[in-house]
Amino acid sequence: MKKVLLIVLAIAMVVSLAACSPAAPAESSEAPASQAETQAPASESSADEEITIGFSQSTLTNAFFVGMRIGVLDEAEKMGVKIVEVNANGDIATQVSQMEDLISQGVDAIISNPIDSDAIVPSEQKAVDANIPVIYCDRGSSGGNYTSFIATDNVAMGAIAADKIAEFLTAKYGEPKGNVVEIQGLLGTSAAKDRGQGFNDQIAAKYPDITIVASQAGDFNQETSLNVMTNILQANPEIDAVYGHNDDCTLGAAKAIEAAGKMKLAGEDGHIYIIGIDGIMDALTAIEEGKIDVTIAQDPVGMGANAVDLAVKIMNGETVEKNVIQPFKVLDSTNAMDPANWAIAAAAQM
Repeated sequence: MKKVLLIVLAIAMVVSLAACSPAAPAESSEAPASQAETQAPASESSADEEITIGFSQSTLTNAFFVGMRIGVLDEAEKMGVKIVEVNANGDIATQVSQMEDLISQGVDAIISNPIDSDAIVPSEQKAVDANIPVIYCDRGSSGGNYTSFIATDNVAMGAIAADKIAEFLTAKYGEPKGNVVEIQGLLGTSAAKDRGQGFNDQIAAKYPDITIVASQAGDFNQETSLNVMTNILQANPEIDAVYGHNDDCTLGAAKAIEAAGKMKLAGEDGHIYIIGIDGIMDALTAIEEGKIDVTIAQDPVGMGANAVDLAVKIMNGETVEKNVIQPFKVLDSTNAMDPANWAIAAAAQM
């Protein structure tokens, strides 16, 4: 029995010694990395994170905003930026709700073209409170807390429209006089307000013998403008020119003129001069056909791309301009079908 106990004690001591001995290091085919290689600095890590931009669109029934969407998506792909896009379909309550949803999702920035410049202000403030920069495209807000607003000079475009109509009426009557109809855009938008102001101020200041016989809202919508113009023609049969706040306003007006049997092509006696804004493809075609005369073309594709670039700069800590002016150009029968025009370039991508 004593021998057995001695053997058990000896085995226990061997096991105990083995447990206390350090284990041999595991073999590896790779050399251990240094601390600098395995743990990047915080600033470098955050720079590599994907930027997410919310894109709140007022509508996609307007070719102008389709062009803007192309600009945003193409530039985002080029810059490696994620876009979360929503479309309010012309309803401001929907847009407000969608803006707040983008804020709750924690997007890094928001690009928007507001339906109503006043109604969007509370959403703008909520974004600012959440430290989310807001970039407006084409249409702005009446609030002042947005980060940047990219727009064409709408007042200047309205003034140019007045000057072009005065040129036409001078050629027709020997002096700038006659009856003009103004088809307004969507009331409440900054674009409609500024385009109307530029046009009316220029007429009042320079052309006292030009009479604006009617000024009604066509809502930037072709069908609405057609109906509005139909009613105006019944009350005012002698019309010399039409100014529309966008091309859908003028295209609708042209259809009403044609339906009333008053359509004369450019160069013919009795031609009603028509000028709009945006430079959409249907307007370019109508110019080529002689049904309308001028569109003052913005660049929605470039505007959308510019908005993405500004958002990326902001995320990288750069300072950007609060108000950015996008160039525009006047298109008529001499240059409407230039392949460089945004609508032609965008049509090739669609």
